[in-house]
Amino acid sequence: MKNNLEKIFDFLKISGNLKNVYRYGDVEILNDESTADHSWRLALVAMIFVKELKLKINTEQALKLAIIHDLPESITGDITANRTMVDKKLRKKKEKNEIKAVNRLKNLLPEIQGREIHKLWHDYEYSKTKEAKFIKALDKIEAYINWIEAGYKYIVKCGDQHLIAIYPDKAVKDFPKLIPILKILKQKMKKDIKKCGIEWIKEYENK
Repeated sequence: MKNNLEKIFDFLKISGNLKNVYRYGDVEILNDESTADHSWRLALVAMIFVKELKLKINTEQALKLAIIHDLPESITGDITANRTMVDKKLRKKKEKNEIKAVNRLKNLLPEIQGREIHKLWHDYEYSKTKEAKFIKALDKIEAYINWIEAGYKYIVKCGDQHLIAIYPDKAVKDFPKLIPILKILKQKMKKDIKKCGIEWIKEYENK
């Protein structure tokens, strides 16, 4: 047991780096949010919406996915979505580095717990289960909420209003029970897009 506990403490030390991994690092207005902050609120949002929308999913499994979905970033750091969406080489490098990181984290833990962490991350990444699709969609929605909280200044600073406007759409399409949530957020985002003097086009509407 002592050896297992020592391995767990090593794992917790590295995973604790998420408190110091800042998201949106290239956008000053939002760079005070850590990956740990994001993962905590994602879990909270999941817990609330499971009840509110009366979803028939495994809540414990969903919360586990929310907690560990960005765990490799404790080793790799964060790369913003707008960079990986336009740079295929960077996206592949990110994927490769995250696989190495999650394997390293797996090996830090006792075998059974390490396998669970690895399986959870793999499930989230490839989104085969309804719990993973739910958390993947909520991950994008939580980011959307964060951008709306930052207001139109974030959109100006980021400079990519098209990506911002449609960011959650694909993931929510894969879990359509979240469409009512996205519709509300779209109306809020629409106001901020217009404040920037940018046209809100039909493509940005939730379909």
